[in-house]
Amino acid sequence: MQTGKRLHRMVAGQNMLFHGDNLDFIYYLEKIGYKEKVELVYIDPPFQSGERYYYRRRNKSDLAFKDVWRPDEYFDMLESRLKQIRELISPAGSIFVHLDWHSLHYAKVMMDRIFGPKNFRNEIIVKRGRRKNLQYQFSSIDRMHTAYDSILWYSKSEDSKFSLPLVRQRSEAKWMGFWSNISRPTMRYEIFGYTPERGQWKWSKARASEAIGNYSRYLEEFSSKMSLEKYWELDKSREFIRKRKGVKYPEYWIPPKTHRILDNVWLDVEAYSYSSGYSTQKHEALLERIVTQFSKPGGLVADFFCGSGTTLVVAEKLGRRWIGSDSSATAISVTKKRLGQADFSLIKT
Repeated sequence: MQTGKRLHRMVAGQNMLFHGDNLDFIYYLEKIGYKEKVELVYIDPPFQSGERYYYRRRNKSDLAFKDVWRPDEYFDMLESRLKQIRELISPAGSIFVHLDWHSLHYAKVMMDRIFGPKNFRNEIIVKRGRRKNLQYQFSSIDRMHTAYDSILWYSKSEDSKFSLPLVRQRSEAKWMGFWSNISRPTMRYEIFGYTPERGQWKWSKARASEAIGNYSRYLEEFSSKMSLEKYWELDKSREFIRKRKGVKYPEYWIPPKTHRILDNVWLDVEAYSYSSGYSTQKHEALLERIVTQFSKPGGLVADFFCGSGTTLVVAEKLGRRWIGSDSSATAISVTKKRLGQADFSLIKT
């Protein structure tokens, strides 16, 4: 490795791409003051798949990396790196570890031990994308086609809170029944001359009364002038409840939405992209979601198995600082090409 003095001069406040053993790089980052400075870590380590992966372009194919390990070697490798990565994550930071069925469950137990079970946030399901099910050609199978990967999300601290994970999705306004089969006697009160004998109303009596008054006011004064949605846009704090003839229960109005809150099943994005020819390249849409939701502009994002560099490319595009590493010369070459004119220091062992 280059001298410490030279490295300090190169990397202070800069983006870094490291070619070599990521454990050496992690130790180096601790040494130069990056302990608890990384806001978000995303890693896509080997899956222990027993396969070889290639970088293909035109008629040429180069070996990118070998995912061939003995189980004890693989888990020793992963555990030693996760332990040291934890030291780099900020108190409010997170780590996302992208795996599949080969090692996921063992890695979950390992990460519970390293990060603590209370810091486990979610297992996120991501569809693999354009990997076709080839089982139609067989008359019998020994297992189902695997259509998804998993991402384990852990925080550094159990008291960490995160902004609502929102994605764009337009939904129209609609009316929904105001009765719920959840049974709380304190939420049974009279509305429009009816008190439910079981179940409950969805809101408190005071809130419901105000919403009934809001809709009555709209009908009396504004319904001939504008739609209910236009009326709501004048004051979006307004809520509405109505009772229609022939319908047993009252209804409450759900306003239109421009976003929805994510759950942990991400079937609207794909895990993989194949634009660079690197066979395990992750999809930018996946990393855009993670980087946008779980880091702030100017924050530091790290990927210690950066492969074709998707995490770094996305971090650069979204105005985050970044550090990345890979032991594969092919991976580093592809990453450099994809980063284009981005400003970063390349460090080699």
